[in-house]
Amino acid sequence: MAEIAIIHFTNYPKGQSRACMGAVMKYTKRDEKTLWEGQRLVSGINCRPESAYDDFLRTKLLYHKDSGTMFYHMVQSFPAGEEVDPAVAHAAALKLAEYFEGREMLVSTHVDRDHIHTHFLINSVSFENGKKLHISKPELTELRQRNDQVCLEFGLPVFQPQKKTQSKAMSGAEYHAAAKGESWKFRLMNTVDECMKFAHDRQEFIALMRSEGYEIRWIDSRKNITYTTPDGKKCRDDCQRQ
Repeated sequence: MAEIAIIHFTNYPKGQSRACMGAVMKYTKRDEKTLWEGQRLVSGINCRPESAYDDFLRTKLLYHKDSGTMFYHMVQSFPAGEEVDPAVAHAAALKLAEYFEGREMLVSTHVDRDHIHTHFLINSVSFENGKKLHISKPELTELRQRNDQVCLEFGLPVFQPQKKTQSKAMSGAEYHAAAKGESWKFRLMNTVDECMKFAHDRQEFIALMRSEGYEIRWIDSRKNITYTTPDGKKCRDDCQRQ
């Protein structure tokens, strides 16, 4: 059975910090990613986009809950190649955000990839009562059902799951495709370069890559980094990192 546009949460296994929260906010609301036909597809819910970091932190300090999970990072993705109006996608994202009542949120729709997708950064602490957000499996199911309903309401397209494939050496044809920006390896390289510019350290780099849907295996005992793309392809960087 086909699925409506998918949602998933970005994990931060090493934990979060104020710096991590600030870096992800700054990265996801960049003009290069969110500007569409003169409109900046960035919205703040119960906060202002330009002061979201301070607004989130102010609520945490008010309730003395400025440690542990600082924020939840949810991404709503539409199928690659489908004609999705970015403004409509952003409006649908704001409708879906109503599920998290009583919380500050930064909502940024990205138009710079081959698929339209929206980042939701959700304050883990409620400004209304100071309660921390915990999403149970039944609530996650309810959230996905709500997402389906919102997508249908806004006439957004159906998502076709793609099979996972293993990585292989770049062929001549793929190299030429990469030069046109059509290769998944080329997109990976561009994403790495972008995240490197904004990250202050390893953990922030990993957090930003995860915000784009990439998983990373980077440990001190190895001289390389292994990247896993959002659709399961793997690629290893053999250059030694300092």
